[in-house]
Amino acid sequence: MRRLNLRVFFGLLFLLFVVAVSLQQPCFAKKQGKVTYISIPVNYVTDRELVGETFGPNRRYKTDCQHQMYYGTANVIIPNVDNKNDPALFKALGWKIVDQKPPKIFSKDRIDPTDYPAAQKAFMERLKDSLDRAGSPELCLYVHGAADGFEDCTIDAALMAYAIQKPLVLYSWPSDPRLRGYFIDSTDVEWSQAHFDQFLTDLLALHEAHPLEVISISHSMGNRLVIRGLPVVYGKNLIKDWELVSADMDADTCRHYTLGRQQLDAKLRIYVSNRDKALPLASLLAGGYYRLGEAANPTYAANSKNVKAIVFQRIDFTNLDTGFMGHKVPCKLISSMVTTDKPGPDLALVDQSAVDASRFARFVSKKQDFNATSSQAGFCKKVVRVDKQ
Repeated sequence: MRRLNLRVFFGLLFLLFVVAVSLQQPCFAKKQGKVTYISIPVNYVTDRELVGETFGPNRRYKTDCQHQMYYGTANVIIPNVDNKNDPALFKALGWKIVDQKPPKIFSKDRIDPTDYPAAQKAFMERLKDSLDRAGSPELCLYVHGAADGFEDCTIDAALMAYAIQKPLVLYSWPSDPRLRGYFIDSTDVEWSQAHFDQFLTDLLALHEAHPLEVISISHSMGNRLVIRGLPVVYGKNLIKDWELVSADMDADTCRHYTLGRQQLDAKLRIYVSNRDKALPLASLLAGGYYRLGEAANPTYAANSKNVKAIVFQRIDFTNLDTGFMGHKVPCKLISSMVTTDKPGPDLALVDQSAVDASRFARFVSKKQDFNATSSQAGFCKKVVRVDKQ
């Protein structure tokens, strides 16, 4: 029995290593032939430690936190996989075609942090100017997940901006891409909450002075910041879309933040994948409790009747998830759902009456009582591919 336990222990260590490595890899789409590149400005707010020309995995403040953040814009270079070249679009969003592959560290237009109130004001003016250039009040707020270095999460944010074609701001908290980082991240994401709430307050102030509609897109552990920030923005008409992707948060803890706040004048979508191996592992490490973004989470059906939103959907994107670990951000799917309420070309949403736990989820959670039909609810949808005629 002891030998078996050791096997399980080392097996879990190996899987955690795979998770840490796979979550650090930017999800560039593959394209045949010559590849061109595009530079996308990613506005960022971060409470990470400044390390040279980038930001590290540690907190800005080790002790005696002053609750001040760094502001700036990263010029992120990604492959132009769709060969976009609309001059009007590029001008509106500040995009540029470049003859340069992505560097290890992207250039940044950092705002001088010496005078913090002035830096804070300058950044909000920068966001306002980006909205004016785009000619739209819509601003994407992207919050990354665990095990994500700063440069990698700027790539993820740029890929999201590329897909959705709207101004975007990245909130980057001090997540650690190293193997042991997941355990540290659970602490650091809680430490970052007050700073995220302050940024939401800043957006509310901008909302009072300028037309602003926020599309919140959060991935993995970043959903903890977004959900815990709900009391700050509830009833303020700031956020028009809540797109929660593979949420690594205790499902029942989420209910504590939503109790009494179910009247959302917004669209709410929860994206799940049965190909996701990261969340069942996270569930195991958390004592076996379901994560909000697990495909077989049975808590959805019991509580769905209490949520009143313009749109409320749980979307299973298993057929679009990729990689050994899954847990990817389906940028094009999210973009299409936000802009059209449809999944995109050659895809369809079908009703899903039940979702079984994957074999992997059952393997790592043997003590868990999975129901055969654990997610029965009318708001459950699944993305399927449509055969071309």
